[in-house]
Amino acid sequence: MKQVRRLGSVPVPSDAPPHLQEALAGATTDTARARAYLALSQHYRFLSLESALPLAQAALEAALSADAPDATVEVLAGLSALEVTRGRQEQAFEHLALALDLAHEHGLHHLEARVHNVRAIARLTAGDLSGARRDLFDVQALAQTSGNVNDRVNAHVNLAYLANLSGHYADSLHQLNLLEELLLSLPEEEQRASWPYLHENRTHTYLNLARQARERGRPDTEAEARARSHAALEAARVSLALQPDHIVALNTETHAARLALLEGDLDSAQVYAEAAMAYHRQLGQRAYLEAYLAMAEVSTARGWPEQAQRHYRAALDAVRGQGRHRETQDVLQAVAGLHEQAGDFPAALATYREALERAQTALDRLAHIEQRNDDLARDLRQARAEASSWQDSVRRAEAQARQDPLTGLLNRRGLQDALSELEEGAGTLLALFDIDHFKDVNDQHSHATGDAALRAVAACLTARLPAASLLARYGGEEFLLVLPGANPGDAAALVEGLRRAVEAHDWSALLPGMTLTVSAGYALTGGHDAEALRVAFEQADDHLYRAKGAGRNRVYPPALVLG
Repeated sequence: MKQVRRLGSVPVPSDAPPHLQEALAGATTDTARARAYLALSQHYRFLSLESALPLAQAALEAALSADAPDATVEVLAGLSALEVTRGRQEQAFEHLALALDLAHEHGLHHLEARVHNVRAIARLTAGDLSGARRDLFDVQALAQTSGNVNDRVNAHVNLAYLANLSGHYADSLHQLNLLEELLLSLPEEEQRASWPYLHENRTHTYLNLARQARERGRPDTEAEARARSHAALEAARVSLALQPDHIVALNTETHAARLALLEGDLDSAQVYAEAAMAYHRQLGQRAYLEAYLAMAEVSTARGWPEQAQRHYRAALDAVRGQGRHRETQDVLQAVAGLHEQAGDFPAALATYREALERAQTALDRLAHIEQRNDDLARDLRQARAEASSWQDSVRRAEAQARQDPLTGLLNRRGLQDALSELEEGAGTLLALFDIDHFKDVNDQHSHATGDAALRAVAACLTARLPAASLLARYGGEEFLLVLPGANPGDAAALVEGLRRAVEAHDWSALLPGMTLTVSAGYALTGGHDAEALRVAFEQADDHLYRAKGAGRNRVYPPALVLG
């Protein structure tokens, strides 16, 4: 287990770089402390999300205490980047909207490009390539106006990556040529950090051009593209020797493996893919899939389908857990192709169906995020109007983002955040409660009465909850209870007691002639990691459906059922 030591208000892993620990220990102001925490958080972004998140949250609190809106914008952008890596795009977009609002309010135009850049990555991860392109063009324009070299470098690198991803290889090379011109105009010490990115991206683009030429049956064009890819690869390795960067090195080795595969050199491809996996294990990160994919492609070429499936499945586990829909599609397509090559057409068809279902899920999620973004401006204006200071407005916006405004319970984001902060433990109860015939309340009385009824049900449930319970309004008239550390033997009685509390409530004053009841389904899981909770939620949802089908106003299962 990683040892931690406490510097300031949160534990800092003992393997943190000494200069970052010293910066935090030597911080004499809240602004300096915020930037020190942020630097530590950024260091751990690709190493340990569990370490990075509390450091970023500590940075935000320090920035707010410092009365430093500029540091707060920087921290919100950094926190958003972490949330993108965790697959929590909705939370990332909310923090980015808050950062942009603060930047506009305080005239911090020099920071807007940084926020747009992170938002572009968030859109790209969620599968919104058009939105990502718009944000990156905004980054380019803002960086040009401000003259910030780092922002201009980021714009060119990310626009090149996006163009490469979209199959617009000429545009990718154009962006990289613009980047090279920019770097050559800078002092040598300012150039050094960006050369590896330039050469690695060129390697990738020429590799893709070579693949495209082969698909089109153009051997001369392919040979030229491969030669240029080799030259860029060598330049990347030279620049990495001068400016080590293990993420860039990981990607460079995967390009080398794929280039060797294209040339039929399976032994070299194996060596390069294994080197990429070595970087992957050394970094201990989950953000980059390239090592898994390169190993899968080499295994496929060598006729080792079981190994290829294992590497693809490892990549799928990573992207599914982080909500990275575009990359999930890419991996599923590769897995389906592997099934087809093996002649297992039912498995291929099932994989294609999964890809279609996940594509629809991604579209629905993007639509929800866009709608939420439209609502954020109103929420932020309200928070600012009610706040006593800009720091108070940020804290109010943070609270509102986690709280259902009608009932005061957690909303889905608030529940997610609360779960992410829990220490792992055995026994977690999930219970879904749904108000029976709730539509009749709105139809026979009014929507205002329906809102009052929702608040009353929330109060009935809250009054009987054991300590450590998390209760969220999960849908229109649906509530979700999560109880970590639950005793399996007490689960049925607990949920039944909550059902009875709602039934026994005196509804006569609010709903003359009516009595509200709830149906409930519950499930138990051994922990509260994302996959275990997903399975338990699906079980609880199925059990809720059974309770309603059996006549409503009941709990399913009525007694504990294991398995």
